Amino acid sequence: MGLLSAVKSSIKATISSDPKPEEILPVVPSDGCDLECATCTAKYSSSLKFDRDTPLWGSVKPWRRHILIATGKSDWAHGLGDETGSLSTKLEDWSPSSKEVGRVIVSNSSMSAPQGYFEETDDSKRLSNLLILPTMYEARGVSLSTAQAVANRLCDIPNNSSDFPSEAEGATLVHRGYKAVILLCSHRTRDKRCGVTAPILKKELELHLREHGLLRDANDERPGGVAVFYVSHVGGHKFAGNVIVYRDSGEGVWMGLVEPKHCKAIVEETIINGRVYPQLLRGAFKSDW
Repeated sequence: MGLLSAVKSSIKATISSDPKPEEILPVVPSDGCDLECATCTAKYSSSLKFDRDTPLWGSVKPWRRHILIATGKSDWAHGLGDETGSLSTKLEDWSPSSKEVGRVIVSNSSMSAPQGYFEETDDSKRLSNLLILPTMYEARGVSLSTAQAVANRLCDIPNNSSDFPSEAEGATLVHRGYKAVILLCSHRTRDKRCGVTAPILKKELELHLREHGLLRDANDERPGGVAVFYVSHVGGHKFAGNVIVYRDSGEGVWMGLVEPKHCKAIVEETIINGRVYPQLLRGAFKSDW
């Protein structure tokens, strides 16, 4: 049974205050992988304070796509429009031309920037890459002047399309072939909690992905793997660690209050088996392509 396959429609699957997570999402059975790994020794500092009283489910706005901007960094200026040279200065107030696409989140990310990105001093000539999730299509060689047009084109490509364009506004389009992508908010400039928790989670997640032969780094484009990226502010720092998982079958799962002891279970259940733990969920959707 695939992740979120019990969802009857993409609208119902999007964040709602009506159904309970366990009523619309296939969850890890009682005889499945334990959520907390007893052998995990990594921990957060006791000085970090999190909100463990507010309900997680429904604590994020409904969304349908997530665009990552390659910056090669793990921390950024306060707002998207403040990050000099990033395509985020053009995408901060952008929204898809087609209203049918739904809400699109835009984030600066630690995805490797193209060669020469940091050497280029003229922002108008600095090219970067965009990755749209959960479809896994990437546009390479995007300029400030073409960022919005390319973002619109990426939003129009359906999942697993066998006939997608090879270029858009001069940018090359490719399908990355990821099984899943994991995003970790690491925006320390916005909140220390995300800056501290994200590196700890990344190390633990990559440890378990590597054990299953799933980890893919920036230079490994073998299909069927999993990439882990840092991203800028996504909201809800009080629920750090914020972890968003996108699967190639079209699902998005947003988890909060994730700790290192949860990483083994997230890899073995959510990534590999396509099942979720309701107690970690902030929201989820399944795209109806």
